[in-house]
Amino acid sequence: MNGNVLVVDDDDALAENVAEIVESLGVRTAIARDRKTALALAHERDFDVALIDVRLPDGDGLSLLERLRARSPFIQLVLVTGNATLEGAIAAVRGDAFAYVLKPVSPPDLLETVRRALEQSDLYREQERLRLDLERSERRHRELVESMPAFVLALDPRGRISTWNRQLERVTGFVRAEMLGTEGAALVGLDERPHDLPVKAGGARKVRWSRAEIPDAEGASLTYAVGIDVTDEQEMLSRTMRAERLAAVGTLAAGLAHEVRNPLNSASLQLAVLERRLERGETGDRATSITRIIKSEIDRLERLVREFLAFAKPTPLEPRPVDLSQLLAGITELIAPEAEAARITVKLEAGATLLRAAGDAERLRQVLLNLTRNAVEAMQERGGVLTLRVRGRADLLEVDVEDDGPGFPDEQPVFDAFFTTKDHGTGLGLSLVHRIITDHRGTIAVASRPGRTCFTFTLPVSQDR
Repeated sequence: MNGNVLVVDDDDALAENVAEIVESLGVRTAIARDRKTALALAHERDFDVALIDVRLPDGDGLSLLERLRARSPFIQLVLVTGNATLEGAIAAVRGDAFAYVLKPVSPPDLLETVRRALEQSDLYREQERLRLDLERSERRHRELVESMPAFVLALDPRGRISTWNRQLERVTGFVRAEMLGTEGAALVGLDERPHDLPVKAGGARKVRWSRAEIPDAEGASLTYAVGIDVTDEQEMLSRTMRAERLAAVGTLAAGLAHEVRNPLNSASLQLAVLERRLERGETGDRATSITRIIKSEIDRLERLVREFLAFAKPTPLEPRPVDLSQLLAGITELIAPEAEAARITVKLEAGATLLRAAGDAERLRQVLLNLTRNAVEAMQERGGVLTLRVRGRADLLEVDVEDDGPGFPDEQPVFDAFFTTKDHGTGLGLSLVHRIITDHRGTIAVASRPGRTCFTFTLPVSQDR
């Protein structure tokens, strides 16, 4: 064992014998003949155990208890006397002595008493070390909580605030004393969306909280929450969204004006030609051909306006379980005359999946018609094969619309509004397709190269049967 033992006895031979016996425990010893020497030694060294004779030349050994403990807080005091009295025993108890033993003490008993006293001293030292470690840990925790540039609060099992850090005080104006013990569960909420944090001067800040539930020693749940002020972020996001909407409106308006101008110019020129011919008295087939052209341009304008409205203001979805195999079969029959005229073979690979998509059948029909008619137009000159394919994958359904036409470069922004490679296209068809699939919480992508173009879109599987 390790430790320091002080032997206080005016009998030199007895003190040396006791010290020699105690040293067999592996400890260091010191001997004092009186109170003055004992206090001087205690001033120089921190003792774990002191063996004190009750009667000393310069006073009562009992009077050393308090003064030695003041010098060595963890010292264990053993009083030794050759003349035990009830008053002495009571005084030893009041002085919080570790043991009160009678002379002569047998070596085994002495060693056992000192060993237990050393263990007790070690135990007290360990308790003190743990207490100091805990205090340091708590101090570091408090300093961390107070110095963090984020909001930190804690809720007790009843949902009342038990921690309110300096950042919360600074931003809200509510000091800790005002908030401790008040209801706090509503401040952090139960989800990750931003919540209002009231400000004393009026108004509120938008705060996104991260929560952690930690059980305490009794099994009750404590809530710790760290919050980030996202008020400025939310305002910036709103301004950005407004700017993006305005920019999108500007792009749509410019594109619509450009697309409308062509058929209007064409119709206007044809009307001027028709007017001159009628002034010259020309009628019949020559006038009729002009009216057909004018009607075609008006139909083109109507289609443009209809697609523009569908893109700019989509109608709400009415999701129901949709049998994609059946929907693809219907599309195959619908485009069969156009495909046959263009020498195109249509293949349907529907498989045997029993899964249904969650979607609006009419809007999905619009998607498939747009994609298949684009494919037919792409293969119109040389013919080819159009493949419609559906397959199940986890909780998604995938649909391919694949053709072996000329393809197009991958970098072309085919889903952008008003982008088109057709002479008379509006450039809204694929944008509308993208919008519909996105509204269904699905995705759409395209891979293209000469000889193969494949549009693939996914749809969530319906949970209704």
